[in-house]
Amino acid sequence: MGDIERHINYALVEDVRPAMYCAMKYWGKKPHNIWNDFICCYCPKGGVVLDPFAGSGIVAFESLISERKAITFDLNPLSDFFIEATLSKFDEARFTDAVNCIAEAVENDPVYIEHYLKVAKEEVLIVYNYVWLKSDIIKIRVKNSKGECLPDLEPDESDRERIRNMDKINMKYWYPTEKLPLTPSINQKFIEDLGGDDFSCLWTRRNLYLLSKIFDCIMREEERIKPHLLAAFIHTLHLVCRMVYPRSEKGDRRYSGSWGRADYMIRNKSMEQNPLIVFLRSCFEKQGIVKAMKNAGERLPEKSRINEINRSGRIKNSYDLNYGIMDIADLCDVVKDKSVDFIITDPPYGGLVQYLDLSQIWLVWLEKYNPKFKSDQTGEITVKKGYVDRAEYRRKLVNAFRNLHKVLKDDGYMVVTFHSQEMQDWNDFVNCVRSAGFKFDKVTHQYNKRSGESNVSMPYGTTGSDFYIRCVKTRDVDFTDDQSELEHFILHKTIEIIAARNEKTPFTFIVNGLLPELLQAGYLRVDEPDELQNILKKYVGEDRIFNVAHNETAGAGDYWWFNDPKKYISYPNIPLSRRVEEAVLSYLRRKVSVKYDDVVAEIFRMYPNGLTPDPRGIRRTLEKYAVPVSGKWKLQEDVLKEASKHTDIIYKLIKIGKKNQFKTFVGKREQPEKCESGQKLRDCADFSDMSEILGGSYVKERIDRIHMIDTIWIDQNNIKCIFEVENSTNFTMALQRASNLNESIPKFMVIPDERENELNKVSDPGFIKMFHDYNWRYLTYQQIRRMASSQKTEFLTISGMSKTVGGR
Repeated sequence: MGDIERHINYALVEDVRPAMYCAMKYWGKKPHNIWNDFICCYCPKGGVVLDPFAGSGIVAFESLISERKAITFDLNPLSDFFIEATLSKFDEARFTDAVNCIAEAVENDPVYIEHYLKVAKEEVLIVYNYVWLKSDIIKIRVKNSKGECLPDLEPDESDRERIRNMDKINMKYWYPTEKLPLTPSINQKFIEDLGGDDFSCLWTRRNLYLLSKIFDCIMREEERIKPHLLAAFIHTLHLVCRMVYPRSEKGDRRYSGSWGRADYMIRNKSMEQNPLIVFLRSCFEKQGIVKAMKNAGERLPEKSRINEINRSGRIKNSYDLNYGIMDIADLCDVVKDKSVDFIITDPPYGGLVQYLDLSQIWLVWLEKYNPKFKSDQTGEITVKKGYVDRAEYRRKLVNAFRNLHKVLKDDGYMVVTFHSQEMQDWNDFVNCVRSAGFKFDKVTHQYNKRSGESNVSMPYGTTGSDFYIRCVKTRDVDFTDDQSELEHFILHKTIEIIAARNEKTPFTFIVNGLLPELLQAGYLRVDEPDELQNILKKYVGEDRIFNVAHNETAGAGDYWWFNDPKKYISYPNIPLSRRVEEAVLSYLRRKVSVKYDDVVAEIFRMYPNGLTPDPRGIRRTLEKYAVPVSGKWKLQEDVLKEASKHTDIIYKLIKIGKKNQFKTFVGKREQPEKCESGQKLRDCADFSDMSEILGGSYVKERIDRIHMIDTIWIDQNNIKCIFEVENSTNFTMALQRASNLNESIPKFMVIPDERENELNKVSDPGFIKMFHDYNWRYLTYQQIRRMASSQKTEFLTISGMSKTVGGR
């Protein structure tokens, strides 16, 4: 593909998921807009994108939308079904008629009438769900014929009698009777709790009967609408099984439940939902098939040439999409060497999510519709304790990446996502990618708005987020397995991360910063799941480097900080949280009205990986300084006025400096701000960068911090003095930032007149000592305004009218 003009080297902001993706039940669906951005960045129009672990088909659809050709396949037949259903022509009128006929047939069935209709005070009520506690019903949730919510009903003896007699229901229609496989996902305890060893036991007898009736009705419909009816049916199956847990009553969602975690488990408290109600929701409601197919029709090209590889037996190069059910081990049988421009995929990691096991709840029904949907688990790349060991997993994974290496063009890129709390999974991934001949080019930490099943129950680390790992085929990298060198690397990178943030740091963010550094540096040998923490704990204690404090925020990990910060923070900077706050304020001032996602995108670009802040902190800043208006955030009027004062004083400092024949510099953050003349501050100052003036006297870290100083006066390429305007911020921040310069350089803190008393009341000995040692004085706004309005005020006069603190 050649040189990329602009790589994606920072986190992107996940957009609202379109309706076409909401109707699909699949684990860890990836953010469509982010994957679309990667596709557009790394594959030219008309080029070929490959995803060999297609999952819910995001790459297939987003490639078509972006005018790229796609090759997507998966060992899981469910992926094939999603793609076919979404791309097949949708007849809404015929679909609606069919659903109404199915609903009428179910509503008139004696089993439905007996179990899901109740009569109270001569009114027919619809049972939406039964809440179970172990083997007994404890609540019945109903609505009237108008759909109005009613108080929960207490079960009576007739309800319990119907439960006892469920086994007598005559099963007239086909239903799956295959034996449940014994795997780590479906273990003996689950089978015992279930009370049976075949798939039919996943549902109560009455729900199984009603599902089989709905399925029978679907199978009698004409072929062209079956995929869409089956898609709604698939979305119904798991929501009416015995593994559903009732949602919290605090959320006012009494009428719905969730499978929740990616596992097979019978919980003490469960919810039995009305199959017909859930089926109708899956057809017509917000996350239903009608909205999904309409959205797909709007987003996807009208005419796309698609080829099912399993049917044709080959790739058709002129087609827009080639897809199928295929083992990646067979990739090179159908895809030519060096024919793919870009690979983007989410491969399996260890046994993090047992995709095929979990998909059986749907596939056992789909294979009755078409035998091609019967799954073959022999090629699955996974770890299953007692069934598939890690050595076999590694063998399959390295073979997969070798095949990807063969089909990718020499100048192509591969982006893979990684999410696992297990360091062993990380190490296996690194080894396999390296063995296949790939080089790690860039690692980006990416927050997700919603947590997929692989993100559930993360004790610490990369909760709710992925690593996007960009790989290339060329350039060798030196991988080391020296344990002492590894520990040294981890320790010093941790120090760098915490020092750069300059604040107590949750362990989550340390891990998010460490993993990309480890990968890019080529370190592999972290053998235990928690070895990162074990290595660092050696340096925790009163007489050591770190102290650790409890963090109340769930999942973020304990706070880590230095016992002696001055020893490790050589060039003081503002704490990250404050930097983020200032950046948000600056963005608000520049843009006036902003969307939340635009603010997050700006901050993610500024602070990647270990410095990437929690998006919740960004929202808190918006709530503090802005007001929501019509879906956007606007700066509060009083905050805007205060910000204008800050900009105005900096502008006046530039004017005063120029009157004294000094050159001027304005801080990087302030440069885009507009002053009273309508110009940006950068256009009023002489310099927008201090690198040449500072030359080799300062290391890059210090120069970066000096660039954040509000105003600098320069005399014959030497810094004459600096000014920090503290309109409302913490006084200490100015000292930390500007004290990166030599002590001999005069430094002035400029404050509102009403803050003078506040400054003089500061009694912290450390603050006062730093103020004196680094040659600080202060001036007030009123003094600056007077000087700006006068013809000229000599530097010695300015220095003479300034004041100090602490009684000296």
